[in-house]
Amino acid sequence: METLKEIFNFDFSIYWKEAEEINNKIKNILGSEFPYALTERKRLILYSIVKHINPKTVVETGVGPGVSTTIILSALDKGILYSIDVRDILENKKPTGFLVPNNLKNKWRLYIGKSKDVLPVLLNQLKEIDIFLHDSEHTYENVMFELDLAWNYLRKNGVLLIDNLDFTEAPYHFSKEKRVKLYKIDKEAGGLGLVLKS
Repeated sequence: METLKEIFNFDFSIYWKEAEEINNKIKNILGSEFPYALTERKRLILYSIVKHINPKTVVETGVGPGVSTTIILSALDKGILYSIDVRDILENKKPTGFLVPNNLKNKWRLYIGKSKDVLPVLLNQLKEIDIFLHDSEHTYENVMFELDLAWNYLRKNGVLLIDNLDFTEAPYHFSKEKRVKLYKIDKEAGGLGLVLKS
């Protein structure tokens, strides 16, 4: 398992205090609900990557209560986050992304629908993206579809992130097919994968 410092040659720990403050706010609201939400360690990693890259355009698939969404939006400076989720109402009867604070919503665009329907249209409109986070349906077919499609719109030095990396072989087959290195940057809850587009 590689560390972010080894991949980016940069000490990401400078961002962790900020990330922990945001994570504490998330925990206070979320409690023990949504055990499938992004783990705390992954939250620190995600925040650090977004903060370091300072992207203009981020796309994520899979929102749920909005843990990763809130982390990304908190780390964004002037960028916009485009999120896709199949549901508009969650199992607790709250809206998708209910964790997202009002003061961050001006940087957020939420699309409801299946990624196979929404993602092609959205990426075609955006033309180029800086970061893509897959955290939707973790079937082989869907992961391959999302990674393949996002790769075509990812800018040079852009980042693909794959949550629950080990739920399917798709990320490994994708990286082999594209002849790029797949980094496993966290092993909790199925792992977190990262691919850099050189």
